[in-house]
Amino acid sequence: MERCLPWVRGPRVLDLGFVEGAWTDALLGLGHRVDVVEGASRHVAFAQKKYAGESRVRIFHALFQEFEPTDLYDTIVAADMLRYLPDAQAFLQRARGWLATEGRIVVTVPNRRSFHRRIGALLGLEASLDEANARDREVGNRRTYDRYELRDLLNRSGFRTQILQGAFLKPLSSAQMDQWSDELLRAFLEIGDELQDYTWFLWAVARPAVP
Repeated sequence: MERCLPWVRGPRVLDLGFVEGAWTDALLGLGHRVDVVEGASRHVAFAQKKYAGESRVRIFHALFQEFEPTDLYDTIVAADMLRYLPDAQAFLQRARGWLATEGRIVVTVPNRRSFHRRIGALLGLEASLDEANARDREVGNRRTYDRYELRDLLNRSGFRTQILQGAFLKPLSSAQMDQWSDELLRAFLEIGDELQDYTWFLWAVARPAVP
C-alpha cells in the first residue's frame, strides 16, 4: 500500500475486494470517494457497519466479474484479487471501460518467484515455482504471476503499463515472521526495492492503451 498509494488519482476510486478495509481506510485518508466491491457476505456486513454514515463510501455486494458500475472511476485498485478470477484478462478488458479519461488501474499480486517460494522449492515443499503450493490450494488461487506474466496480462487486456515493481523481500513464512519488529519488517521492505524479482508482491500501475 505504501508503494501504491502515491499513484492513486481521485476523487472517485473503485476498491475491489474489501476484506477488512485497509485499502478503503487509506483511500479515505487521501480524501477520495470510494466504491467497494466485495463478494463475501460477512465482509459486506462488516463494511456496512464500519462505514455506516460515511457518505463517501458505497458498498456493492457482487462478484468482481459480475459488477456493473454506475460511474466512471479515476483509479481502480485491484489489490490481490486477480489470482482468484476464472478469467483475469476478460475481467481487465471490462474494467478498462470503467475508467474516466486519464484514469488508471493499480494492481497487486503475489510474486510467484519470491524468495520464500524459492526456498520452499529447494526444501522440497513444492515441486517447482510454477506449481501451486499448499497455501495456493488452501485459499483458492487459480494462478500466480511473475513480473513478465503480469506485464503481458495487462498488455493483452488493453493497458499500457507505466510502472511494475516488487515490494517486500519475504525470507520466511508469515507464521515464522509473526513476532518480528516493525523495524525489521521495514528493513525487508526497503531491501526489496533492490531485489525486485525476489519480492513477495508485485505491483503495477497501468492506463488504457491508446487505440
